Amino acid sequence: MFEERRVPPHIPRRSARRSIAAFDAIAISVAVVVQFAQPQSAWIEAHYSTGIYPAIDRTIRAFTSPLPFCLGDLLFAIAVVWLVRFWIVSIRHAPGARLRAAAFALLRTFAVACAIFVWFDLSWAYNYARIPLADKVLVHDDRTDEDSVAAFADRVSDRLSQLADAAHRERIDGDNFAGRLVPTFDATIARLGTRDIFAPPRVKPTLFQPMMQLSASNGFTDPWTHEINLDATASRYERPAIYAHEWAHIAGFADESEANFISVIACTTSHDPLLAYSGWILVWFNLPSDVHVSHRMGRTAYDDIMEIRAQYLKNVNTQVEHVQRVAYDRYLKSNHVKAGYASYRLFIRWMTGADFDAAGLPRVRG
Repeated sequence: MFEERRVPPHIPRRSARRSIAAFDAIAISVAVVVQFAQPQSAWIEAHYSTGIYPAIDRTIRAFTSPLPFCLGDLLFAIAVVWLVRFWIVSIRHAPGARLRAAAFALLRTFAVACAIFVWFDLSWAYNYARIPLADKVLVHDDRTDEDSVAAFADRVSDRLSQLADAAHRERIDGDNFAGRLVPTFDATIARLGTRDIFAPPRVKPTLFQPMMQLSASNGFTDPWTHEINLDATASRYERPAIYAHEWAHIAGFADESEANFISVIACTTSHDPLLAYSGWILVWFNLPSDVHVSHRMGRTAYDDIMEIRAQYLKNVNTQVEHVQRVAYDRYLKSNHVKAGYASYRLFIRWMTGADFDAAGLPRVRG
């Protein structure tokens, strides 16, 4: 009898190779289409951001939210292990054709990266291309000059002074302030064009906590799993506003300045002193560095600001922070955010130049 000719275990069979090649071709082709055939902003706003995206978010979070761990962390670890093992096996078992093996491994890695990119765009990142808030919020340019910003900074100082003692009297456990943010958060995003309800996301610990501290990152939203992480060392007075910022990302506002604006409005329109205080703290740390503040801040608020600064200086590694900012700046610009990392502070222009109604919500173009 003839002995069956076996294929070495590290070499896929012909049918498997065909399937893999088909996957590579499809993944790369779809990624090219997603990248270069993006619909207009009005279409994305109507059919994605306020169309199918809320259902996408509910579907993803129905699976990820109940998990006691951060699925995004697990997937990242699996991806790294797979990538390292894949390259080692590919090169090791092709001693006579390592250049060819490396080329195929590179192609396969690129195809997988394309699949991840498609998931990234379709599951969340299309929101970068929705109609920007700058086209929705009516801003008076004559109220965004240096004097206007200085007057606004004085108001921020006053509000912090007025709210500090009441905020300190509040006692909450963990991040259970989320439920108290719901009414003003829902009202804020509804005013800005999103009438769907986005449930408060669950805060989970992350393996990247050390990196968050070193890079001075207060929070992170995983666009693939729709999970959020907050810096565990952040002050209890910062956390509500940081949380609302990440929640705004979950609600489909990808731009950083828009997320800051939503966070500030949702917090400062609340009758809860801690939430309002947190919102004004977020504003304070995003004021221009050269702004002139003439109003004296109260002692309690001043001590909180100094404590937050001290915690930042204790944790941050300036080199890591610089690398992270450069990388994130390039990432934002590649996703149609022209201002890049500087976009975080652009919402100050809306805070000074926009009109607000009696409820504290911004007036938008009809």
